[in-house]
Amino acid sequence: MDTNESNSILDKILSSKQQTDMEQFNPSETISLLLKELTGKEEDILRRRHGLSGKETQTLEEIGALYQVTRERIRQIEGTAVKKIRRAKVFDQVMHQVQQLLTTTLTARGGIMEEEALLEHLLSFSGPSDMNRRAVIFVLSELLKDTVELMPESETMRRAWKLKGAGLDLLRQTVRELVSVVTKIGHPVELPDLLQEFRQTEFAKIHEHALSDDMLHSALQLGKDLGRNPFDEYGLTSWGSISPRRMNDKIYLILKKEGQPLHFTEIAKRINTAGFDPRKAYPPTVHNELILNKEYVLVGRGIYALREWGYKEGVVAEVLADILRKKGEPMSREALVAEVLSQRVVKKNTIHLALTNRQMFTRLDNGDYTLTQTPPEIPTA
Repeated sequence: MDTNESNSILDKILSSKQQTDMEQFNPSETISLLLKELTGKEEDILRRRHGLSGKETQTLEEIGALYQVTRERIRQIEGTAVKKIRRAKVFDQVMHQVQQLLTTTLTARGGIMEEEALLEHLLSFSGPSDMNRRAVIFVLSELLKDTVELMPESETMRRAWKLKGAGLDLLRQTVRELVSVVTKIGHPVELPDLLQEFRQTEFAKIHEHALSDDMLHSALQLGKDLGRNPFDEYGLTSWGSISPRRMNDKIYLILKKEGQPLHFTEIAKRINTAGFDPRKAYPPTVHNELILNKEYVLVGRGIYALREWGYKEGVVAEVLADILRKKGEPMSREALVAEVLSQRVVKKNTIHLALTNRQMFTRLDNGDYTLTQTPPEIPTA
């Protein structure tokens, strides 16, 4: 058996074990088991301080007022309670599997992972409830602080958790290189295409063996200049197509992703289901934005398209006249219908009716149509 085959088998075994550990990891149950080692007062204080009872976390002052002691006394009780948990016999039995899961997860991603991404990964089976999220944060910050440490948010990096002793130099360089690649591409891109483009860089070739896809994915989540839109496309957070803030950005992104004209009510509906932000989009607001921006074209009753797709304004007769003018020769009815339908969302009968306008169109003996006279130029913008 060669080395590559041996490594492949080992990877599969580790991946299978990690999957099993994740399925068995229930943060709330784990914490409840460990808190049984404490007195009622110690347990209550820890639950209040870390939000482990399904309620919001409380400050030292708030808990001190409840127990009529100083904030410093509450801090002492909290510290004592955590030490008591870590010294308990059940601690190693319960936390060994969790520690292994955490170490394996972070190691595969270069030793560090953005906090929200880590929580989503660890809670993929037990569920991302507030209680579970707080339980995991408690485990990371208090029970496994010899294994992991918090990396606070910085100017260029998001808040993250890292293995103690893990270096960040390569990761920071990777984030900068990803920003450079995305900037060069210049538009939102799906992950496989982005990784393929990144792999072609000199930086990626030099560090080929150190940069796994998991590590690159982690770097994308960590870099504050990098973002992902609701359609799983990556780009710069400064782009409206990645972090849409204005209504116009959201409308454009919905139409671009759909690839075909939509009614303004449907656009509003899709904005609300896309999950851009908590703000609700209302059809009248969307309609006003479509009317005011020249990048959209009305192509049917309440139906809008992107101008960049080649759609033009005007009634059907004007569209027909523009097509014939550009063609410079007679066209069959079938060809005209096909051209109009590529620009407008109308019924074929509407096009047939427009062709009966003898002031604008003449039907030749062979059935083709030509312009009766040259209509005025139709503005294209």
